[in-house]
Amino acid sequence: MPFESSLPLVVTCLLGATGVVCVWLRVPSRGLLAGAAVLGITGVGAFVADCLVETDREHLRALFPRLAHAAERRDIDTVMAALDPDLHPLRAEAETLLKHVQPTEVAITRIDLTIDPTSTPPKAVANLIVRVTGTIIDQNTPGTVLMGVKVLLHKKHGRWLVEDVEGEPFRPGQREHLPEESHSH
Repeated sequence: MPFESSLPLVVTCLLGATGVVCVWLRVPSRGLLAGAAVLGITGVGAFVADCLVETDREHLRALFPRLAHAAERRDIDTVMAALDPDLHPLRAEAETLLKHVQPTEVAITRIDLTIDPTSTPPKAVANLIVRVTGTIIDQNTPGTVLMGVKVLLHKKHGRWLVEDVEGEPFRPGQREHLPEESHSH
């Protein structure tokens, strides 16, 4: 679908088909009946296509909650699978961070996603606000921190992979996006 959701098209087609059937009941005509059938089939077809086809935006919006859940379970393999395998420093940093923080809860409170499908390879930027609970300061001190996280992704061999992550503490009321000079985590 060229848009995020087929719901507007489905509703429009089904309402149109219902309206045409109402007119057909008053003025029977094969043309009206055919029009109602075309509208109904189009609406149902758009709904089915929307259910069967996952857009890049839908895929990426679902990726981050899966990664947050994997971090909570300390499932390092799932997190590593989302990182570009050619970026060894990023992978080592992510593994060290997961072992050090030992998150017990990772909640994504906001996702702003920008995708550039025209670049080669296609790229995406996700700005997240993430609440992490775990051993933030040291192994004996549990705590919670709110982070602004900027994730850079690219599509490689048909898969979206993380190529860089920048994060900094986020305070409510702070600007919506991360500053350009945020440091990597």
